[in-house]
Amino acid sequence: MQKVILIFSLLFVLIAGTLCASPDQLDLNKATYKQIHALPITPQQAEDIYYYRNYINFFQSVYDLLNIDSIDQDTFLKIKPLVKIVPYGVYDERAQRRDQIYYLIRRLAMDEGSSEAVSDLWEDMLMSPININTATYQDLLNMPIVNPTDVRAILRQRKLSDFQDYRGMRNAPGLTHYGATNLRHYVSYKPPELEGKWNFNYRFKFNNNPFSEDVEEILRESFVPDSLNEKFSMWGRYDLDNASPEISHKFRARMEDWFNLEIGALLFFKKGEERDLNIFKENNQLSEALAENSKYAASIDLKPANLKVVLGNYRATWGEGLVMENTDLFEPRRSGYSFSKRVRGIFPDLSPSEEFALKGAAVEYGNSFMNASLFLSDDKKDVVIWDSNHDGKLDDDDDIFYYIVSSPRFTNEQLESAEALFNEYRPNLSPHPLPKIDMAPRRDALRETMVGGHLQFDPFIGTHFGVTAYEAKYDRYFSIADYAGLDEYLIYDSYYYKKLDINDSEISGLYSTETDTYRRNYRRVYGFDWQATLDNVTFQGEYAELEVDGKPFALGDDPGALVASAYFNYANLNFLMLYRDYDLEFDNPYARPFAEHERFDGTILEKQYYLKNPLISEMYCNSPWSQPEKGLYIETRYKFLRELTLTKAYLDMWERKSDGRKSVRFQGELEYRPIYQIAMRLKQKLQTNGSEDFFTRAVSKTSETTCLFRTYLTNRDRLELEYRYTKVWMAPYTNLTNSAEPGQTNIIPTANVLIHGDMICVNYQHNFTDYFRMEGSFLFWNGHGVSHWDWEDMEIDFMGSQGMKFWFNLYNRISNSLAISFKYKVKHYQDDELYLRKYNEPISGINYVAQTKHKESSIRVQLDWTF
Repeated sequence: MQKVILIFSLLFVLIAGTLCASPDQLDLNKATYKQIHALPITPQQAEDIYYYRNYINFFQSVYDLLNIDSIDQDTFLKIKPLVKIVPYGVYDERAQRRDQIYYLIRRLAMDEGSSEAVSDLWEDMLMSPININTATYQDLLNMPIVNPTDVRAILRQRKLSDFQDYRGMRNAPGLTHYGATNLRHYVSYKPPELEGKWNFNYRFKFNNNPFSEDVEEILRESFVPDSLNEKFSMWGRYDLDNASPEISHKFRARMEDWFNLEIGALLFFKKGEERDLNIFKENNQLSEALAENSKYAASIDLKPANLKVVLGNYRATWGEGLVMENTDLFEPRRSGYSFSKRVRGIFPDLSPSEEFALKGAAVEYGNSFMNASLFLSDDKKDVVIWDSNHDGKLDDDDDIFYYIVSSPRFTNEQLESAEALFNEYRPNLSPHPLPKIDMAPRRDALRETMVGGHLQFDPFIGTHFGVTAYEAKYDRYFSIADYAGLDEYLIYDSYYYKKLDINDSEISGLYSTETDTYRRNYRRVYGFDWQATLDNVTFQGEYAELEVDGKPFALGDDPGALVASAYFNYANLNFLMLYRDYDLEFDNPYARPFAEHERFDGTILEKQYYLKNPLISEMYCNSPWSQPEKGLYIETRYKFLRELTLTKAYLDMWERKSDGRKSVRFQGELEYRPIYQIAMRLKQKLQTNGSEDFFTRAVSKTSETTCLFRTYLTNRDRLELEYRYTKVWMAPYTNLTNSAEPGQTNIIPTANVLIHGDMICVNYQHNFTDYFRMEGSFLFWNGHGVSHWDWEDMEIDFMGSQGMKFWFNLYNRISNSLAISFKYKVKHYQDDELYLRKYNEPISGINYVAQTKHKESSIRVQLDWTF
């Protein structure tokens, strides 16, 4: 079936692209006189064609040439194969902006990645540019890659006179060239024509990419240890070798007038989630899908009143993301500037985020002096529950361990059915019987009712002070074991209790609503944020606290978190310093601040093979939360010469709060561009984990060197050659470097483990026409224990061991209202060769696992229809 879909999809794209027009044909509605004169016609005929097009009418068909007296039948037949007619107005400004959307959103995603909710917002900005002469500070600051100093320069100049065009904006004192070029696609210089027309958009996505390696390992882990029978894993139980693909349908409608009205809906199924939507079947699951796999949003923006109202699902973000930023994604080193900026405020949310989606109503009012928001949400959340009342079953009377983002999102019926099967065998294991499963994820098992708001004052341009707070009420209690009791709480076998270490204090530090000292059904988080812009410097930050047992209006007596930064912006230089400090007990599930690692990295939750329930490991694998850290991050970009640029360099020094481990990470990228068409880049990454303690297993040193050569060819075609070499030094496993016999005196105290790998890659892009293009990559790698990564179009892929892959993506804007993107990928790789032993002796039976070769292929199709 997959091959059939591939063949028909590919043929459709290619045929449609061919029918669009050959690049050799001349569009008579756009051709210059010189181009028309180059046709096999007389000078008089060329003048007549040019005159007809400019002074009588645009061509609607190639047969309109016969309306010109000097064009006879023979001339017409001669030039007919050489020309094409694209009716004037078909590829209008909105159609051209759709091309810019594809390029700009892809560029943003390739640099740092962007969530779909943010992409939707920026797409709206591209399709409906904001009048720069009436835009507020927040409107301009929410645009991609725009920084506060550039916005301040624009607003200060606007006080003197309105901008008439791009040149006028570009000459605003203090506005950098980089800031002006980033703004030009998102703004207009005159009031929009308010026609009150509706614009509709339908987007379909199909993606059958394999599960990530981490998720696949969790799903393949047996619930009956030492059993190789796949039926004892979720993978074998639900035949995930043939998992259903990821599919989404999104519909949006927007009307612009003196107010903006927008409605939309999303129906989304993750990979492995199956629903029978056949409406002609009596027992179809359409109603369940609409209730559990959909999102809805409606918003109205009353521009004269500066008031916005959103109903349904919405996104809320303020400050540095310490109090509120509701996404299901973790993005490392999200500083809030450049490509990693936050879009602040309240907006409709039709992204695939499910666990931390807000559903209800939100209101936002803003002017040049203040901004106020209020939001209400009532939604059910997926959580991990445990047998807190010790009655031998998991039900509604049990307490909650924590939130979980699952992939795939099994139904409760599937989970309970699998657990019943596994529980039949666990107590009968010999020689060590296991208890029944007493901890498991459950879908929509927690009802969360939230109320919150944000109040911000803007006394000067580029300066504000805001306060944000929310209270979430629950219909069940959160109860977390203390550190001393975590082993029995999480690990299935007492033999492995020793695997628990100080890093797991990150788990025991989670917030409980039920303890020995209090019993409550809520969580309260509040904080304040600030920003001050002075000429070319911006200072901003946020401080937040989780109310536990302190006083509501006292600072410092509850677990807290702080982010503070200074950003210097000049024409050829920008420089950022960011400090963060998050307490171990600051447990805000809606916080997404700057961090190097996600929460639970390095804890027992990373090791699914020790857990009572391997699925609990998804709390780490799909963690959207930032790890408690304290550190200083420094980043810069500097253009030495026109030909030589330090495109990005950063240094991060941080300490993990759970165990005090200190780490350092440096990365720098230098680009040499002797001419515009040629660029050479050299990138170096150095990282040390455990920089002050080289006697623990947690220490490692990584060095990664990347060389890239890029050339731009005619018609904006691009060709890249990239080579990367990586090596990692780690401390040894002493039980492997020494004999297991007791009483040994000749012990090797230290040894080095050095692994290395390299990768070579060819990337390309070819534009067949202005509306039809192809890009792709060929890649070969040797891992030897090193994990490689690669950006594919708008998504990231991780590769281990060794292998090769290729992929290509075809994009075709078939017409003004229809565009399609088709991606096909093939990946070959092999597992590591394994030798198994028990202490110092080979195990009985099979003790060797040979390399296994894998072949994966996947398809991604996206269709956009606008009408």
